[in-house]
Amino acid sequence: MKQRFLTAAAAVAVTVLALTGCTAGEGNDAGPDEAAGDPVAGGTLTWGVSAEPTGGGIDPMVGSSAPAEVIYSMAYDTLLTRDNDGNIEPALATEWEQVDDLTWVFQLREGVTFADGSEFDAGDVVYSFETRLDGGTNATYLSLLDSVEATGDYEVTFTFSQPDGTFLDAVSARQTFLIVGEEGYGNATEQERQTRTFGTGAYQVTDWEQGVSVVMDKYEDYWGDEPYIDTIVFELYTDENTLLAALQQGSVQAAAFVDGSLAQQAESTGFTLGEAAFRRNLAVYINPESGPLADLNVRRAVSLALDRQEIVDTAMLGNAGVSFVPPAGDLGAPDPMSLPYHERDVEEAKRLLEEAGQPNPEITISYMGDVAQAHHPVYEMMQQQLAEAGITLKLEATPLSEIAPVFTAGESWKDLVAIPGSPRASAAYYLEPVLLEGGYYNHWDGNPDAEKARELLKEAKSATTPEEYYELIDQLAVESADKALEFVPAAVPVTFEVWDSSKLVGYETDLYTARSGLDTAWLAQ
Repeated sequence: MKQRFLTAAAAVAVTVLALTGCTAGEGNDAGPDEAAGDPVAGGTLTWGVSAEPTGGGIDPMVGSSAPAEVIYSMAYDTLLTRDNDGNIEPALATEWEQVDDLTWVFQLREGVTFADGSEFDAGDVVYSFETRLDGGTNATYLSLLDSVEATGDYEVTFTFSQPDGTFLDAVSARQTFLIVGEEGYGNATEQERQTRTFGTGAYQVTDWEQGVSVVMDKYEDYWGDEPYIDTIVFELYTDENTLLAALQQGSVQAAAFVDGSLAQQAESTGFTLGEAAFRRNLAVYINPESGPLADLNVRRAVSLALDRQEIVDTAMLGNAGVSFVPPAGDLGAPDPMSLPYHERDVEEAKRLLEEAGQPNPEITISYMGDVAQAHHPVYEMMQQQLAEAGITLKLEATPLSEIAPVFTAGESWKDLVAIPGSPRASAAYYLEPVLLEGGYYNHWDGNPDAEKARELLKEAKSATTPEEYYELIDQLAVESADKALEFVPAAVPVTFEVWDSSKLVGYETDLYTARSGLDTAWLAQ
């Protein structure tokens, strides 16, 4: 059943090779970076985007929208990071050691300051993790953490109640456990936290005109190598066709598209396209507390009625992958078509509906109607496919502002809600918000259909070896598919990144869409 294409390091390496790419027709000839000569300091990069941060803004403790994750992953740092081969490297921590199965000790970098001028030390790490434990985003990822203590000015000790097989993945991911300052961030108002940044990263938000642009300026006291580019402007184009025109006309030097076909159009005219892995599930979360989806057979019938390959080929024009959880582009992703109720069988779906006493159920799905238009055909095709089994899928195109409270505050929804996910640091994290107490998408508490999956998730998190971890992740995928705890019609890249490599030089796309490559890229003069 396993779909282990590559080892962790090899998977990242191959992805990076694919992402760096070259413009159409370049082949193995010298690319524009080589012709551009030595790096040049200065200038403003304008990067076009189709969405801006929503609920929670750019506060790394509460914001969770994909546009926000890009921005705060540039402004804030983590304890550790990963290089392009997947190897863990120092960031705000310079050394780390697992003293025993339950204890990790980190030595911290000295001489680092936050954007507000306060000095970084162990107290800031303790404050950051305790703030997350107190209900911040990703709090469920710390369910096994007993305590975090400053055991020196620049030493922090983490103690767990059980072994946590995902912890090192978590603290080395660019968007998971970002470190904030107790002085600057801690004393800021909620409005200030959501509209400016207080991090130690290479770029900091200095202006956000909502509906127009987010401006990030180089942080002059950044602890790492000084970036070349002075200012990065993320300019908003809610219509991606307009964004494509702006790129082609030179109004922006780079762009991030949700619609892969538009990115391919840009590539065909000479722009560089980074072909990202399919690491973003088009997740459809279930509320089984009432209505047709409370019945297991109805959920299984929905899954059987879906033709996922047709969704990928037709609705997404091939710019997607057949997927479940974790998404197709992740290490540890299962072969989705080997999972229970994933091979399309309309007649069996009808039989299950009859057995449930609901031959013609009506189900509502809410999705973001004002953004990510490239995903809308997925839900329209789901409606068509389910109708063949006698299921009426009512489409509710809902403004992002109304859906955002689901993934920022755990607000409820009716039947189904479609919320494209973001890449996660470790395979277990994709189902934690669905299964664990406090998870924003968890409506399964007390439901016996989710009991075994919840136990498998907890066992996977407590695994002591990678082999044990991935075996449990496989079992978790089978159980979750069998009980139809979540639907995933496809997986896509977070965005398709395109740039003019004669102007933006030395840039490489990273695996987590954190745009960390902007730290070392420059603008041709």
